Parts: sequence; C-alpha cells; structure tokens
Amino acid sequence: MSTIRFKKLNLPLRICVSILLLGGLFKIMHWPNSSYLLLIAICSIMVLYPIRFFLKKEKETMDYIKLGIILLWCLSYFTRVMHVYQFPILLNIALLLLFGWWFINEGTAYFTNQNLKLNGIYKTVYVTVTVIIFGCILFGCLFKIQHWPYGNLLFTIGIFLASIFIIVDHFLRK
Repeated sequence: MSTIRFKKLNLPLRICVSILLLGGLFKIMHWPNSSYLLLIAICSIMVLYPIRFFLKKEKETMDYIKLGIILLWCLSYFTRVMHVYQFPILLNIALLLLFGWWFINEGTAYFTNQNLKLNGIYKTVYVTVTVIIFGCILFGCLFKIQHWPYGNLLFTIGIFLASIFIIVDHFLRK
C-alpha cells in the first residue's frame, strides 16, 4: 500500500523538476516570470520530497543524504530569493559534501542502471535521444558563451526536450 503512494509522488516531483529546468531557462534567457517558475518549483520540491521520504518504509543511508541535499538546497535558494539572511557557509559546505557523497555512491548509477522497460531498438532510440538532449544543452551553452549564432536556439531546444524527457522517463522505468 505505501509503495503505491510512494510511487505516486514520483511523477509530481518530476513535473516540479521540469518546471525548475524551464524556470532556469527563463532566467538565463531573461524572459519574464522566471522567478515565479523557480519559486513554485523549489517550494513544491521542498514540500513533496519530505512527504515522499516519510512514506518510504525502508530507509537507507542514501535516502537520508538525498533528503539533506534537497532540503539544504531548497532552503539555500529560498533564503537567497526572499533576502531573509545569508545562508551560512558551513551549511553550504555541508551541502557540497553531501552532494559529493551522493554523486560518488549513486549519482552515475542512474544512467548505468538497466531498469528500463525498453529493449532492442527502443533502447537505442532512448540512448540516442538522451545524447542529443545533452548535446543540445552543452553545445547551446558553448555557443551562447562564445556569442556564436544559434546558441540561444540550441540551448532552448535542449532544455525544453530535457524537461519533457524527465516526465516521459518516468513511464519508461520499471
């Protein structure tokens, strides 16, 4: 029963991450309402992730580390946007250490984990689309930094595809 509730919060969290990506795109491109998108996404993640954490029955060390990362990062952004106070440097260092611990232990495992529902040609298409999305974002950033033509277009296409892909990926995982 709790497994079903635990999995139900996965999709809303992915939608929040997609909104966060789009808010970042809006901020970088200097489009209006970027602050609202970012604030809505951060606040939603800050509410949904702890609920997801507490609904999970069997918690491991990595679950606590991920909760710490999410809460510290959201609190850091929220205090900076609201100009409440300067986030203490020790909490920033703790956030960096927790992120490093997560990345070393589990960060790259998501991409090497073979829990896709796809086989054969569909898996090849999945990996190809992933590479194209990352390529668009990376080359868009490079082009934008160098002030080359089509940098904005490449970056925008990459972020839009990534935000859609995050949601579609939810349905392609076991």
